[in-house]
Amino acid sequence: MRVYLGIAAKRAGAPLPSVGLAAARAAIGRAFPVPAETVTAEEWRSGAGDVALLAWSNEPGDGALPLLVKGDRLTGERRVAGVTGHLADPADAARLLAAGHLGETACRTGGCFSVFRAGEGELTAATGMTAACPVFHAETPDVHVVGNRALLVHLVARAVVTGTARPAVAWNLPALQSMVRMGYFLSDETPFDGVRALPPATEIGVVRGTGVTHQVPPPEARPRPGSARGMRAQADELAAALLAAVRPLTAVTEPVRLSLTGGRDSRLLAALLHHAGIPFTTATSGRAGTADVLLARRVAAALGVEHRTVEPKRSADAAHLVVAHPRVRAHNVVHVCEGMLSAYENVPEAAVFDPRPRMSGHGGEVLRAGFLHNQEDLAVTAMRRRIEGVFTRNADLLSREAADHARDLAEPWRRRGQDDPAGTLDRLYLTYRVGRWHAASRAALLRGGTPVPPFLDNLVVRTALSIDPMWRRSEEVVHRCIAAFAPGLRDVPIEGRPWRFAAEPAGWTLLGRVRRRLREVPSPVAGGGGPKPWNWRVEVPEALAAELRAGVLAWDGTAVMDELARIVDEAAVAGLFCDLSALSGGRQKARRPHVAWHLYTVAAMLADGFSGSVPPADSPLRIADPVDEREGDGRASSGARA
Repeated sequence: MRVYLGIAAKRAGAPLPSVGLAAARAAIGRAFPVPAETVTAEEWRSGAGDVALLAWSNEPGDGALPLLVKGDRLTGERRVAGVTGHLADPADAARLLAAGHLGETACRTGGCFSVFRAGEGELTAATGMTAACPVFHAETPDVHVVGNRALLVHLVARAVVTGTARPAVAWNLPALQSMVRMGYFLSDETPFDGVRALPPATEIGVVRGTGVTHQVPPPEARPRPGSARGMRAQADELAAALLAAVRPLTAVTEPVRLSLTGGRDSRLLAALLHHAGIPFTTATSGRAGTADVLLARRVAAALGVEHRTVEPKRSADAAHLVVAHPRVRAHNVVHVCEGMLSAYENVPEAAVFDPRPRMSGHGGEVLRAGFLHNQEDLAVTAMRRRIEGVFTRNADLLSREAADHARDLAEPWRRRGQDDPAGTLDRLYLTYRVGRWHAASRAALLRGGTPVPPFLDNLVVRTALSIDPMWRRSEEVVHRCIAAFAPGLRDVPIEGRPWRFAAEPAGWTLLGRVRRRLREVPSPVAGGGGPKPWNWRVEVPEALAAELRAGVLAWDGTAVMDELARIVDEAAVAGLFCDLSALSGGRQKARRPHVAWHLYTVAAMLADGFSGSVPPADSPLRIADPVDEREGDGRASSGARA
């Protein structure tokens, strides 16, 4: 993982406040969630001392790119740049360094990354098409601050304002309503006062002290193809972009490690790697015998690649799952994801950095039209309700101030949805589910390795956005790519529901349906049989429900509860946890277990305040597995596999 921080004085030629640079060096231990002994650092200062770009990394050696790429006579000798995330071709760093319009160039460069650039009197940063590698920014009366760790940006800006190198965190409490409701941010806000995230495809530039942002317009979506030739041509464009995204991996000596399930997205990646001739292995996390594990094994066998199953950690008698204590989960997710993701999510814990490339199907919904991919009712009124629901779901738990804030954030998207509800659901997903949820979760992956996300590659996303979202929703584009890359997967069933274009053939003539059925018969659906997946975070056991409740309500009478009271309605929250506790004893699903995790995370963040990076010492929890209880004697054999 690489961390960058840029500071530019608002008065051209005026030296930067020394307290800002001191704060950055002091705060990196709080903002960079890796062991201090693994971190290397580099700094660049302009000749006038009015611009600085600081960089840190826990990657072994310099990797494919130096930490700070320095200019030459062509790019400008007094100019440097830093790239976060994955740059498909490292040679493109020189183009980014020399680009006249950094944001436009970044969006037309292969990879999933953000870029920071500094020169004499200038500081620029830009996100890619998805902002999955984020840029955060803040402004004070004296400086502009940009970086890819929101806490670091906040602490440096606060230091300049307060004059102290170790300032306390100042919260943006109304913004946390989104964390409570949904477990991630549905805005450009952050938990930190004065710090915002740069939207996708956006550049922020500071020249001679003045800051300006510019967003690169997305490509216009073409009409749905009306002929077989047109469909084939557009699917071929997407296939070509996917192949270009992974082509540099042909030079990698270690096989790519692919997390494979029985679904669509990781299967497309397996087919893509197979077609590109890139060595890879597969692994599936889950209980042996479940549909995901069985189907992933069939996909791997059809492609002739190694596959392994990673089962959940179990007790010695195999009757219990062994899971991290909620306090440990919350501490990990808060410090790694900076309070912008919920402890409900399975965020990997710290590990030694492993440079071998890895992939998963996360983000594949971009190719299937974002939030449209699971929108069953396509009536205009239903899609508009869905847009509004993104911003109002669970709003009954909010304080009046927080609920009003959520409605204000919804208004621009609501207006946009009046004219183009389908396109709005598509863009909402890219802007927030990828640009905020995935960006936060990706930080946990980047600190421990080198994830390569072809679905979030700038050129792949540009190509996808140029295809009609309703046709992408049909999943036919994805199905065509899989069939083209690996015809042998045509007869391997998929998990869950059928391919949508086969189940919803509306709009096609009878002859067209017959031709398509003869030429491209979609795989049947697999589900049923074997043990059903069990999610202990949703079917909350009684002891865990008590822990979650205590983690929120135990702060009664403290400053933490005063802060929570600005975000949530205390009576509604108490009712939520009463419901959770009452239902958990009978192993029934509570109505909103996710929200209990979200609240727990916010309370943990407000209580800790990013004061310590050492996780709590709470012992793991042992949770009885109801699947094992139903299987009786089969439990022992399952435990042996673990």
